[in-house]
Amino acid sequence: MQTISIFFYFCAINNDPMFRSAIKKAVASFLSPIPKKPRPGLIVNISFLLLSFGMVVFIAHSEYVVDYPDHEPVEPEPAPTSVFTEEDLIFYHDTITKLLQSRNFNGNILLAREGEVLFSRSFGFADFRNDTPLTPETPFQLASISKTFTAAATLMLHDRGLIHIDNPVAEYIPKFPYPDITVRHLLNHTSGLHNYMYLLERYWEEEHPPTNKDVLDLFVNYPRHLNFRPATRFGYSNTGYAFLGLLIERVSGMPFDRFMAQELFEPLGLENTYVYNPRGGTDMRSDRAFGFRRWRRTYLVIPDVVHDGIMGDKGIYSNIYDLYTWDRAINNGELIPDSLWDAAFEHTRLTNNRTVRYGMGWRLQSFMDTHVVHHPGRWNGFNTSLKRFVEHDATLIILNNNSSNITHLVESLQNILFHEEIAAKTQPPQKEDPEEYEVIGGGGRDTDGS
Repeated sequence: MQTISIFFYFCAINNDPMFRSAIKKAVASFLSPIPKKPRPGLIVNISFLLLSFGMVVFIAHSEYVVDYPDHEPVEPEPAPTSVFTEEDLIFYHDTITKLLQSRNFNGNILLAREGEVLFSRSFGFADFRNDTPLTPETPFQLASISKTFTAAATLMLHDRGLIHIDNPVAEYIPKFPYPDITVRHLLNHTSGLHNYMYLLERYWEEEHPPTNKDVLDLFVNYPRHLNFRPATRFGYSNTGYAFLGLLIERVSGMPFDRFMAQELFEPLGLENTYVYNPRGGTDMRSDRAFGFRRWRRTYLVIPDVVHDGIMGDKGIYSNIYDLYTWDRAINNGELIPDSLWDAAFEHTRLTNNRTVRYGMGWRLQSFMDTHVVHHPGRWNGFNTSLKRFVEHDATLIILNNNSSNITHLVESLQNILFHEEIAAKTQPPQKEDPEEYEVIGGGGRDTDGS
């Protein structure tokens, strides 16, 4: 029964008219009476049917994961200087693969500890419309992981003396209508700014995508009161990072996408990382992953929306290998001094002396009594997570493109990554906060409908 079921599944995923036609002809030839003199093509059709059935049987008795041949799993072997044994690597490979298959995960995964990649693999499709398989090199929309790059770029300008993060934003963007908001307030989400997505949806009537400057003009032309006085509360704000994108443009004299490429991506060797500019600045690569939403028994592609014209809060595409290179660059203190990286990972302190679990471009957690810096992302079918377990020098990267909730998957994967430490402790590890994976807009709005 399993073989028959997978036969029909195999036919479904090979949704090609020539394939279906050949199968039908082969079956018809096979079931019809054999003439005294074989008809031309009969032997070929029967051979094709037997070959197809053989492939189905092979799939039925193997684990089905969509991988390119170059990335088919091989017997794990530890590196010459690895602290992990062959048994360790086999455990990670087998346990994680079974977990992801059991959850029908579609996306790319990478886990690493102590500078060694323990697991990296692709599952499923970059484009469900034509069954284009994912590879580890496939770029994904990072959604709010993009904020980690925007914050680093802002701190680079601070380090170069071009800005100071405690100066008013209006010093660098003269038309900015809130004189009491500083650059730091934008970085740590304590500005109180209204959600720019609401203004775009209500007032943007142009056919072309808006720019970050257009967002500034909307705030000037349609004044909005702050949700709270700066630094008195934490309110997750895409608007703040949209204005950071504009600030980077004004101070550097370059478009945001060009600055990021020239000052961050290229120096770090991030060859598959880029800012998507729907206005034509940076071409969208054809090999990228597309965002989808599940609808009944199929997936619907999510097209660009008006908010995609805004950069800084989202819009950066990258893959698991480049994100791991990004993690290593941070670990090694590249781009900015260690003191600024440390400042980015410190809890924000409000005016009432309370602290919040956000630094500058990074959410903050504890796991197994150790410090964790991370950022999740959610946008137009993409769900992403980059977690850095600083004291363990461990990294967890998840990139998904079919709107699946990854909160519990993050929990499961980090429990596998630290299975020995968890087994040695009596209390359970800290669970993920679902709100950190749901909030994308300033008011919690998400074009995925959450």
